[in-house]
Amino acid sequence: MATAIAASGLTPSASAQTGTASDVAVKAALLFNFAKFAEWPALPPGAPLAVCVVGDEGVAASLANTVRGQNIGGHALAVRRPQDIAAWRACHLLFIAAGDAERAADALREISRLAVLTVSDGKGFSQAGGIIELYLEDGRMRFAINVDAAERAGLRLSSRLLGLARITRTGDVP
Repeated sequence: MATAIAASGLTPSASAQTGTASDVAVKAALLFNFAKFAEWPALPPGAPLAVCVVGDEGVAASLANTVRGQNIGGHALAVRRPQDIAAWRACHLLFIAAGDAERAADALREISRLAVLTVSDGKGFSQAGGIIELYLEDGRMRFAINVDAAERAGLRLSSRLLGLARITRTGDVP
């Protein structure tokens, strides 16, 4: 799987994954790539794609640098840092840092049927109904995708992305 991830361009090389600063860059790169391999069927042509980051200013800043001047399928990327949980409804991709994921469980349930691609590095996020969970394995950043949660949100995830993920379902035991 490591070779497939590296070959796909979904994650930076292993040498870039050492240290806290590069962990932030890896997360930002993954978020950008998740957006490239997802479809929001109700997103109007040319509308901006709102990528929101909650609880990690380093990831937000790195992501803003990563996506500057980029677009995906004709959609400009707008990095936002919503302070209010009610603003999460306006996000297309929502990253919630591990420290905030558990506190946000009720809010996540409220947006679970909206077309919001939820991502977190919080342990157990995908089993708890989040869509993508980032985790470390053998010193590399990996990800799990809850296919039930993605379907409930009405999102289409590329088979290429799914092929690189550990697949989970809502309620799976870690």
